[in-house]
Amino acid sequence: MTRTISRLRSRTTAALPVLLAAALTPAAIAEAQTSTAPSLTGAQAARPVERILVRGRAPYAARAQYHADTAQLGPLGPTPILTTPMSVTVLTQDLLVNQQLRTLNDALRDLPSVEVRDQQGLEVSRPQSLGFQGTITENTRLDGLNIIGTTAIPIENLESVQVLNGLGGALFGPETPAGVFDYILKRPTDTPLLRLVGSYASDGLFTEEADTGGRAGQDGWLGYRVDLVHGEGESWASGSFADRTLGSADLDIHVDADTVIQVDGSHYDDSGYGLPGSIVYDGASTSSTSRSTVLPPAPDPTTRGLGQPGAGTDLITDTGLVKIIHDFGGSGWRLELGGLYQDAQRNLFGITNTLTNDLGGYTTTKNFTAVPHFTDGSNEVSLTGHPTILGFRNDLSLGTNGFINDQYSYRNSIQVTLGRSNLADPAIFPYVPTPANGGQYLSGVLHQQSIIEGDTLHVDRHWAVQAVFSESFLGSTSYNTKDAVTSTGKANGAFSPTVSLIWTPTARITGYFTYASSVEESDQAPATAINANAFLAPYHDEMLQAGIKYAPVDKLLLTADAFRMTRPYATTPTDNIFQVIGQQRDQGFEVFAQGDLLPALSVLGGFTYLDARLLGSGSPATEGGMIVGVPEWKSDATLDWHPGLLHGVAFTGSAHYESERAATDTGNSFAPRYVTFDIGVRYAASVLRHAMVARLAAVNVTDRHYYSSIADGNIVGSPGANTAYSGAPRTVLASIEFDL
Repeated sequence: MTRTISRLRSRTTAALPVLLAAALTPAAIAEAQTSTAPSLTGAQAARPVERILVRGRAPYAARAQYHADTAQLGPLGPTPILTTPMSVTVLTQDLLVNQQLRTLNDALRDLPSVEVRDQQGLEVSRPQSLGFQGTITENTRLDGLNIIGTTAIPIENLESVQVLNGLGGALFGPETPAGVFDYILKRPTDTPLLRLVGSYASDGLFTEEADTGGRAGQDGWLGYRVDLVHGEGESWASGSFADRTLGSADLDIHVDADTVIQVDGSHYDDSGYGLPGSIVYDGASTSSTSRSTVLPPAPDPTTRGLGQPGAGTDLITDTGLVKIIHDFGGSGWRLELGGLYQDAQRNLFGITNTLTNDLGGYTTTKNFTAVPHFTDGSNEVSLTGHPTILGFRNDLSLGTNGFINDQYSYRNSIQVTLGRSNLADPAIFPYVPTPANGGQYLSGVLHQQSIIEGDTLHVDRHWAVQAVFSESFLGSTSYNTKDAVTSTGKANGAFSPTVSLIWTPTARITGYFTYASSVEESDQAPATAINANAFLAPYHDEMLQAGIKYAPVDKLLLTADAFRMTRPYATTPTDNIFQVIGQQRDQGFEVFAQGDLLPALSVLGGFTYLDARLLGSGSPATEGGMIVGVPEWKSDATLDWHPGLLHGVAFTGSAHYESERAATDTGNSFAPRYVTFDIGVRYAASVLRHAMVARLAAVNVTDRHYYSSIADGNIVGSPGANTAYSGAPRTVLASIEFDL
């Protein structure tokens, strides 16, 4: 297959096992230096905090800094997490690096309140928080700007991953209660940085990365960060093949001491073939010819025949972003303007194994009818300040953000049937060519723009009231293959409020109660429905959340909160018309810890209890039933032990647990509970006066067979009632890094 980027690559990584095993003399290792600011209070919060990594010759990420003080919360700007009246979690750079994470989905699965719903492949997914499914673009952001969330997103050029659990419509504009997933780009470093990383993932996937940064020009007026990644080889399924290339560049142009222009661009090509396809089941609920009613036990994902040679995805994403940030001197006011454009090509040639009975018989089809091409143009402007008005301190914010999302579909279906087989002995089918797609046409347009006003009024040292309001202008249009309009939607001035009461009895404790209400663009009908591509009327969602946050020491934050949220629930029932059939009501609580339990022990993790139900469905079979794919209990925890007495040796361990999940909306089938474990070790040393870090890990070390994703198939675009994807088997990861 022709590639736009040459596949010229060094094969030096073939010597990786030898390098990992080589004996290296331990040397004194300086602690990794990270300019982590203390918790912001008072006047300190009036100025933006720019997180610049200063690593010097210390091993990159060896300190395992899992704590985060602040998060970027839309028009509110950099905000202390401790005093934020919402549930916010952050995956830091040190965690992303030390876990050797290769995909964003792997990173998100470290969070107990987050699920990843795979759609047309293991890289084509929708992240969701607290049981609610995310949308194509509303819930996912890059440096605060909307992006396409249903395509592959690289992780190597990200500094951190920030997740707001709950309803953020007042802050970010209309969106579902699935949370806000904001992916924060790496920025230039103050001191020269050059990281060279060679990595291996079983069974034969080798990857090379070069990450460089620094400043140039008089007084360092130009900052740069460049990340280049290429990997290819056999993935964890026999006969599979993965190939991905990333080119990313980030510039900081310091116009003066108070103004910086940030320019970011990236090209990402991620393809994978031969991995297991989806299992579609419960066809009896939507088809008179199918006798499938239940989800079968999770198969061994390495079994040949669950996927097909040459079948998979090729996802190509180009992104450009520009921001201007100006600090008005010592006045405490800050202005930020940003714009982003993204083009996402999704070549969806994956496999669907549709069960025809409860004995394992299935029909295999290749290629998906889902949207193959998205473009997204998004914008944001925010002005923040901290004036004193009538003797009361205020944190004021005024802003706007929005996007235009175009969707292009094929005029002809490219789906083909390959043959029939059984899960007891899956078959490899002969190659069937992909039919002519007839070209692409504009099938849908979404656009929205919101005006946002916010204020946190500090009544006294201990009490504050925060109110954030947005007025949104939404529009949607869908088209058929003959370019005729099939549906339109419009809402002007839709009001979304969020109001919070904040109590801070001490500098280390925050209690809060938050009410939020939000409009959102509706779901879009799948291409297989009678009302294909149509958008429904805008939805209205609500949330109540109460929580407490406690920082017993400077680098550790403990949080707990309870919540209740509602959202309209749409699917495609037996009449094959995509429609709202009731309301999804989710309630429960979450507990989370992030930071340093001890000076040499870092932690990130917790647990979530979630009671997700379908209400008002009008059907006795589904009324009050569990939402498909959402567990009642989910727990994820990662520990990193790095004592100085071991002279650069550190150990990591993770555990992931999910209780049983409803596999059908009638509750006649469930995916059993499961637990997986990951273990790892790393060794940091000085070699020829340069830092070196070797890492070795095993993911799913017990090789547990389980389903990583279960969802309503009509929502995620599969030709059947419900869809499941297998989780990855035991996988060995190894890497060696030199910081020059």
